Amino acid sequence: MPKSEYAKMFQAETSYFWFQAKHGLVKRLTQKLALGKDAQVLDLGCGTGINLKSLAGLGFAVGLDSFPEALTYCRKRALQELVLSKGELLPFRGQSFDLVTSLDMIEHSEEPGAMMREIYHCLKPGGYFLLTAPAHPALYGAHDCALGHKVRFTRKALRQLLQEAGFKIELCGNYFGLVFPPALLLKLYQKKFGSKTETISYHLPFPLNPLLLFVCNLETLIFPHLRLPFGTTLVALARKIV
Repeated sequence: MPKSEYAKMFQAETSYFWFQAKHGLVKRLTQKLALGKDAQVLDLGCGTGINLKSLAGLGFAVGLDSFPEALTYCRKRALQELVLSKGELLPFRGQSFDLVTSLDMIEHSEEPGAMMREIYHCLKPGGYFLLTAPAHPALYGAHDCALGHKVRFTRKALRQLLQEAGFKIELCGNYFGLVFPPALLLKLYQKKFGSKTETISYHLPFPLNPLLLFVCNLETLIFPHLRLPFGTTLVALARKIV
């Protein structure tokens, strides 16, 4: 991912509705898991650390990223348990973690199957894996290119990757469904006219950004119970059963 993107994300993650809504969903889902008070957590592809900071409240949390720039921004959030490595070759012993998260990271991988197997190996029996990834291959466009995405996933393809690695899938569905109509229009516009080297602006007019966040937060409330059949992001929760 371009170095300039990390500075842009660092500024936007505490305000832009997309980052805030996804952060809220991850927090809601992880707080409902049956983790012990001394849970060991790995945030794979921790980026600039906004989710890692929240995950640290679950126990001992480690952030891993393959870009030094990402870890530099994590340290600005006062995060210290950081590892520079790749998801396809995790430098941890087997059965080390109670929870692994991979939040919009797998689409960057050249070998997503290998990454899934590594995550499975590092989880304790009964441990959880929570991941998010961009949905709908037909929407792959300039914004994906600018972020270094290799692919967008179908629900079927994501489920297959998880099952082939040995995971039992607890849930798998689309998110950002309530804002899908305007998001679809934006994706189609980016596909034809967007820049392949620079991501979209993360600044929206005052009434629009909080309105979109409010709508997404409503979807977060219903997501564990009812998932829409469409949305720009896929969310999956899986478990290692041995």
